[in-house]
Amino acid sequence: MNPITQALAWVRRYSAGSRSIVVSSRRPIAYPEVTGYFIPTLLALGEEALARAYAQWLVTVQAPDGSFGLSGQGYAFDTGQVIRGWVAVLEAMPELEAPLRRACNWLVKTADPSTGRLLVPSTAGVWSLGARGEVSEAIHLYTLQPLWKAGELLNEQGYIRFASRSRDYYLRDPHLTAFTRPNALAHFYAYVQEALVELGFGDVARNGMAEVARYQNAQGAVPAYHDVPWICAPGLAQFAKVWHLLGDAARGDAALRFLMELQNPSGGFFGSYGPGADYFPADEVSWTVKYVLDASQLQIARHFDRTASEYRNTITETDGRMQAIIERVGDLTGKQVLDAGCGKGRYAAYLHQRFPGAAITALDISAEMLQHVPPGIRRVQNSLLRMPFDDDTFDVVLCVEALEHAVQVEVGLAELVRVLAPSGTLIVIDKNRDKLGLLPMPFWERWFGSQEICGWMRVHGLEADVSAVGYDGLKADGLFLCWAGRKPSARLAQVDPARDDTGVAVGIAAER
Repeated sequence: MNPITQALAWVRRYSAGSRSIVVSSRRPIAYPEVTGYFIPTLLALGEEALARAYAQWLVTVQAPDGSFGLSGQGYAFDTGQVIRGWVAVLEAMPELEAPLRRACNWLVKTADPSTGRLLVPSTAGVWSLGARGEVSEAIHLYTLQPLWKAGELLNEQGYIRFASRSRDYYLRDPHLTAFTRPNALAHFYAYVQEALVELGFGDVARNGMAEVARYQNAQGAVPAYHDVPWICAPGLAQFAKVWHLLGDAARGDAALRFLMELQNPSGGFFGSYGPGADYFPADEVSWTVKYVLDASQLQIARHFDRTASEYRNTITETDGRMQAIIERVGDLTGKQVLDAGCGKGRYAAYLHQRFPGAAITALDISAEMLQHVPPGIRRVQNSLLRMPFDDDTFDVVLCVEALEHAVQVEVGLAELVRVLAPSGTLIVIDKNRDKLGLLPMPFWERWFGSQEICGWMRVHGLEADVSAVGYDGLKADGLFLCWAGRKPSARLAQVDPARDDTGVAVGIAAER
């Protein structure tokens, strides 16, 4: 099990009643703030059912005034993170509109109307850092992009105007990028840097992360404060995320690599490590896992951005993989075709040239890869895990050497089946688990047993078969396998659903 899969297992274990995330392994009470900002992470990983459950639970614990917090006290930061979660899922859950409006209205109503300064907890309260002072108010920047987005989705210009005014207020803070301040705990400092990126101030965030970089050691670790020997685990995960957002893969990868070495067998992480550590040193806090998952997803996407030059733009008809596709799809004229995880789109490009009457869509997680997809092909930047297409859209779905990179392979395959039209063909070409070690691979990559993909296809109601295929001018040697599945017609799926060997109905009509 790779570290990302382990982290997801931790989330499932500590989702209280599968409705919310807990504070920590030792304090298993539901935490609205983190539950809120976990929702976009879950959606990005294809965990839509859990994201919806989180969103619905938050409705049930919203205070009458619209706020969120702990112990009956409403906090602007906590409320902003629930807004972050709700706007991410609002399109799929329009019933959230009313509670979302209440949360936004409370956030604006309790702020200083002239400056945009958000409500701050009382001194020596929950924001106290002891002798180091108070948490910087600038973390409120992390509430503003969600509020702005809510304004766009709800057509409330007042929210956007307030977010703009509040942003300008906090941007005047001269210490936004001062990691050497006594109260600059990595976790809170990182909130500010990520918020700056979200709000379009990447250059300011670069200055802030340059300050952090001065303290990153050769192993990738950054101290919790500039003047201590211990690390704050969520802060380091957040720094990894921000470095990847800013395109500094080397530092982001180093930070993640160091952190992954600290991962517990449970999949979680203690809040801090090292001599004198005093930030939840014996608790696996939920927000570390959230930012590890965020950073890991970015790491994969940025990997393909920066290695795009190493991948080919074209493929020949004589390549065994291309031959396998052509033999199984037939004439594509008038058909809707998806190349999922397309890379530079070389399979899509060949099919577009051979079948100019086909409507071809190329999807990939890497923006840089998509730049190489030729004109005439629709380009969509997105993960396999939650594709922005309706059910039953494509007559043919291809996934060539891409499923191996999905953080959740089963979720990715389910998405490929979901968007496949009745009577359509799904083709997955990927590497054989029996040949592991033949090629180098990143830690997240997964190869498959010959019957593994067939089994999953059949669980989703597809007829499936597998065969070895050649590649790069070589004959089939077992390294590459082609799995082909055919989706039953809509009538068959509704009338006679397939069943797996447990007797559970798995026809398409029962799938969603």
